[in-house]
Amino acid sequence: MQPTWQCEIRELPLRDPFGLSRGTRRAVKNLFLRIGEGWGEGAPIYYHGQTVERMEFLAHTWLSEKPDFNRPVEIIVAGLLERFPGETALAQAVDLAWHDAWGKREGRPLYRLWNTPFRADLISSFTIGLDNLETVLRKVDQAESYPILKIKVGGEEDFPILEAIHARTRKPLYVDANEGWSVEQTVELLPKLQELGVRVLEQPLPREDQEGYRRIQETNRSNIPIIVDEGVHGPEDIETWAGLADGINIKLAKCGGLARARQMIHLARQQGMRIMLGCMIESSLGITAAAHLAPWVDFLDLDGAALLANDPFQGMVLDHGRLLMPHRPGIGAVRVK
Repeated sequence: MQPTWQCEIRELPLRDPFGLSRGTRRAVKNLFLRIGEGWGEGAPIYYHGQTVERMEFLAHTWLSEKPDFNRPVEIIVAGLLERFPGETALAQAVDLAWHDAWGKREGRPLYRLWNTPFRADLISSFTIGLDNLETVLRKVDQAESYPILKIKVGGEEDFPILEAIHARTRKPLYVDANEGWSVEQTVELLPKLQELGVRVLEQPLPREDQEGYRRIQETNRSNIPIIVDEGVHGPEDIETWAGLADGINIKLAKCGGLARARQMIHLARQQGMRIMLGCMIESSLGITAAAHLAPWVDFLDLDGAALLANDPFQGMVLDHGRLLMPHRPGIGAVRVK
């Protein structure tokens, strides 16, 4: 029997404007998809040209063809991406809906079905967007309860702002340039960043500049790992970056959901790479789904729902940065609005 389904676009306003090297956002639009009992969310990767309107159109097209949801999710997602190449955020929504429905049918949380050894010491960073110094320091103060801060950079005053943050707090810092730095700038700043308590540097160069990443690897004498985000989409990209970067950032919207994310974790570990688990700005539905992978990675950046002014779902909660997982069947996120 073909399951019923519904598809809708939701605008998610942010608590504060969120700046990064590519611009400032005040709200996002994500796709929410229900297939049978299962809910999924897709957050479009805008720098890949994905739009929520096209995702909605393609979802209606694909679902009207009555795909077989009794097949393994890996096969379903592979078929979807073959039909609509590059539409990873739509695949994310389908993958999450499948996993959520599976857990609800079994009456168990997804992490129990996976036998995930969930720990109480899993801590996520909290992100401070690119902005002027006064605003950044105000947001640092507001994030007092979070033990790790992720700082968006890529502007003209990056190092003075990082120095001011370090003077304000001695918390560990993750720094994300979103492709906004040059090779020379990165090489010059790495030893200085180590003195400021920076633990991770994410995507300093444009994703096309693989030779630049090679030069950084050859000259980096700091203890700061270089993590690639925009340069890594799915499992097919892992081998390319082995030796060019220390690790990868996995996001469900980039790779196409939980099944492909688990494959990426396996492949990255085979290459000796470190793993950050990140997110787009998503509701607690998407963030709770990603949190199921948290015990298998090195760095967590799962604060997307904490940036929202109104969250349409309830699920995983960040308590002083610590992940508190719900015990409900499936993904564990429930719709509230």
